[in-house]
Amino acid sequence: MSTAYHMVHYRRFDADATVMNGKTLEVLCREALNTDNGTSKLWDRPEDRVFDVGGTDGRKIFLNKVADLSDAVFGEMCLAQEKDMQALLNMNTSQVKLSDITTATVYDLDERLAPHGSQFVRGLAYWIATGNHVLFVKTHSMTPELVRLYIDWLLKTRGGVMDPGAGFALNAEFDKTATAGDIGEIRNLRVTGRSAPQIVSFQGEAEKKQVKTIRRVADKFAEMKEALPIVSAIFGPAKAKSLIDSLGPEEYISVDASVKIRGSRTEESRKQFQAIANDLADESDAKVQVEGKDGRVVDGDAILRTRMPFHMPHEGSNLLEFDNVADQLQEVYARFVKDGKIKA
Repeated sequence: MSTAYHMVHYRRFDADATVMNGKTLEVLCREALNTDNGTSKLWDRPEDRVFDVGGTDGRKIFLNKVADLSDAVFGEMCLAQEKDMQALLNMNTSQVKLSDITTATVYDLDERLAPHGSQFVRGLAYWIATGNHVLFVKTHSMTPELVRLYIDWLLKTRGGVMDPGAGFALNAEFDKTATAGDIGEIRNLRVTGRSAPQIVSFQGEAEKKQVKTIRRVADKFAEMKEALPIVSAIFGPAKAKSLIDSLGPEEYISVDASVKIRGSRTEESRKQFQAIANDLADESDAKVQVEGKDGRVVDGDAILRTRMPFHMPHEGSNLLEFDNVADQLQEVYARFVKDGKIKA
């Protein structure tokens, strides 16, 4: 049995409870899939479970396999694109003149459409809704936003079980075991990983209507030619020239600059905190750490997600075994509940 590790992402379904009439996302998904066109329910109509993402690229999401697990709804989303082409390396060789002085023997590179009656799959998402909790695994070109868009379409347009004007969000959750009251109000989110370190800072007391914000955009180590405009801006042209004239033959100017955006953050803009957290969860595979007014978490990832092993049909497969993914996502959900990270 072949195994591959993938990140399991967590999101919380947030919507106006009065508009939802107490229904959870799990209940809404089940109701949407139970809608009947007079002939059959949506479970039995795969052609009616296809969502057109829109745009000029012809992307569509197919909710292919989908199952009622009695205490959850579990499904497999496939991202495909109309008139998509796949590059193929033809193992037959030919001699090709590549430049005025080079003639080489190469393999032919072709592009082909998918065979008639099929489409290339460009991304997959295996997702489970239990209560108001969503856990999912995504591959290749599938994104969390596409998962959200599909659920929005399923509930409002296809299933008609949610008012089209009602809003909801799939919000990322910070690990409650890491961000419980011991560190106080979250002030900083630090992102560390393969990319350059980033920091989002929130400074000030929570009860104040306006607090100061500092967001580091980039860090750069500048030497001599690049550093001169910075030195001139700080000291003025005359003092900068004097400093340069005083340099010895082995000396040079360097500037360690940190570029930040400063300003005031109102209570209304505090809502953007969740949006920033969602962006970090959606776009970053790096470690996200938090600092609060009363302490900080040094180790661990503050975003609620974890890597899990999944079974593949065979070595090198792009697919995951449906039943195994269902088991593993339910295992992660149970673990998060047991650890107190989410409430059942």
